[in-house]
Amino acid sequence: MARAADGIAAALTATSGLAAGILIETTAGQGSCLGATFAEIGALLARIDTVPGLAPRVGVCLDTCHVFAAGYALAPRAALDATLREFDDLVGLGRLVAIHANDSKKDRGSRVDRHEAIGRGKIGREAFRLILNHPLLRGIPLFLETPKENAQGVMTPAQDRTNLALLRRLAGPARAGSRGRAGRSPRRPPPPRSGA
Repeated sequence: MARAADGIAAALTATSGLAAGILIETTAGQGSCLGATFAEIGALLARIDTVPGLAPRVGVCLDTCHVFAAGYALAPRAALDATLREFDDLVGLGRLVAIHANDSKKDRGSRVDRHEAIGRGKIGREAFRLILNHPLLRGIPLFLETPKENAQGVMTPAQDRTNLALLRRLAGPARAGSRGRAGRSPRRPPPPRSGA
């Protein structure tokens, strides 16, 4: 854990003249991967944050398939609330800057990272409806990370269009006509540019 955090800190220190940063993504917990628990993510951030000036350049990406496979519940609402409360306690919702939206081919707690189309996996449509409409997640951009292949195994943008259409329906009528989550204010402003 310390070696990973120190490596991130070293990379950010070596690029101190850049405004770009890094997002630490939650993992499913396969093998020896770090980041399957919010406690691990929090520990990485805590160590990186000991280096002055780095905290604004380090955020977190929550991957829905990964956290589900790691054992976190995303539905019903009370379970999602508990998951977000734990995330806030151990990581901090202010550090959450992106969500990878994808369903899971495997069961909750399987520790297996296998993405599925929205609503076709074990996470299910209701969890995505809750995520899209949760007040604590308002303004956090979602990025599709679903399979792109059609039934014949050919990569096609049709899969993304189908997943986006479903997410828009699940987000509700107020957002159904919008293009994704555009127009919503971000939770956290981007870090200031060095030398600007």
